[in-house]
Amino acid sequence: PTLAKMSLGLDEQHRNARKLSMQVEQALQAASAKSGSSEGMEHLKTAKGNLDTIRGLLTSMDQLVGSEPAHKKDMWKQKVKNVRDEFGSLNRAWETENRKQGGKMEEEAEREALLRGRPDHGAGVGAGAGDAVMDVESQQAY
Repeated sequence: PTLAKMSLGLDEQHRNARKLSMQVEQALQAASAKSGSSEGMEHLKTAKGNLDTIRGLLTSMDQLVGSEPAHKKDMWKQKVKNVRDEFGSLNRAWETENRKQGGKMEEEAEREALLRGRPDHGAGVGAGAGDAVMDVESQQAY
């Protein structure tokens, strides 16, 4: 029963990673079609979030593969390798699309991180990190 649960967990994680990969591909196509617009940037953010989730699933699947029975281990190693290869390809495609869009997403993320660390940023006296984040988010909306 324990091995079956682990296998189900691995199976479910693999299915989720594949589904997220398809969503990343769709988001990248949409970002390319809307290149340079705020809508294109939103698609890039969605793709990046899904890529980060896939990265976590890969780590988890690597751990679970070791617990698989010998007769299933090779099959799962290959399945995880296939997801990892696809992840690498999608990540490179994301980087390429992000560069096409001027690297704006990374710049905005870096700026937001910097602003979060500045207690003196904001409209009034005593404006805190939350205000800085809200300010960046409102600017990103335009």
